[in-house]
Amino acid sequence: MRSCIILHNMIVEDERDTYAQHWTDYDQSEASGPSTEQPFSTEVLPAFENHVRSRSELRDSNVHHELQADLVKHIWTQFRMFRG
Repeated sequence: MRSCIILHNMIVEDERDTYAQHWTDYDQSEASGPSTEQPFSTEVLPAFENHVRSRSELRDSNVHHELQADLVKHIWTQFRMFRG
């Protein structure tokens, strides 16, 4: 945990100068007046769709129980090898 905090602080310190640049750009765009609305899409991205599908497959209870049984068999096989 301590290593993560130290690394996070190092990254923040290293990138501190870039944060000011982003805020300056944002402030200047707001000061220039109302801009045209940015187009957006309601289309589902293929990568996100694949992620959702994979996640639902992992949460399938039948698949979960099959994987669990396979893991138990694997562990028992490994321990039998060490016993004798």
